[in-house]
Amino acid sequence: MSRRLRFFLLTGWALTVAALVPLSVWGAFAAFQWVTTSGNYLTSSNATVTGDLVTVSSVNAGRVTDLHVLPGAPVKEGEPFVSIELPAPVRTTAGGTPVLAYLGSKDQAVELVSPIDGLIATVAVANGSAVTAGQVVARLVDPTRLWVTAYVDETQVSQVRVGQAAEVYLNATGRTLQGDVTAVVPATSSITTPPATGATIARTDTVLTHLYPVYIRVDLANSPQLLGSSAQVKIRIK
Repeated sequence: MSRRLRFFLLTGWALTVAALVPLSVWGAFAAFQWVTTSGNYLTSSNATVTGDLVTVSSVNAGRVTDLHVLPGAPVKEGEPFVSIELPAPVRTTAGGTPVLAYLGSKDQAVELVSPIDGLIATVAVANGSAVTAGQVVARLVDPTRLWVTAYVDETQVSQVRVGQAAEVYLNATGRTLQGDVTAVVPATSSITTPPATGATIARTDTVLTHLYPVYIRVDLANSPQLLGSSAQVKIRIK
């Protein structure tokens, strides 16, 4: 073997070792971190941004004459966003019953205003549509009352406590936010799964697993548009 070839082989071997050693150290460290911390967290990919919806209803019967907003539009407290025209009596029948009609007069219109600074979530009427007294006209998102609801399997929920720290990854934005558990509420939903392997039950049977909603407080005051979006949650249980 020539001296030059030996030099190149030795140089290549040294470079390979130099590259592998840091990777091996990093891999060992990552494995150590995973082993020592994996049991400290409970994770759930079944999570959504939830919140309080404020309902705005018509006090009077009438028809919509001027709808100022669409879903997703921001509104300020006290800002009018829909006009309802009230019918006016135009004559009386022989039996004394008043006959009502819409006159197109602004004096016969009332404005519905937003009770909060928020975001229009849904609009339940359209221009020209009739409304009855008490009918829902729109629903608003209260940006100060948003949280994340994570659904935890009943076999794990006993590990969750109010006050535990949590990390919330928002799929819509790619951001991770810090939060804490504020409530663990009774199961309100369930999932059906096949029986475990070797289970001594009929093949037609299924296993019903209950899911417990866990409320997690995070700062979403500036992101009301995230209502309903999905999230991934990691709760520190140790």
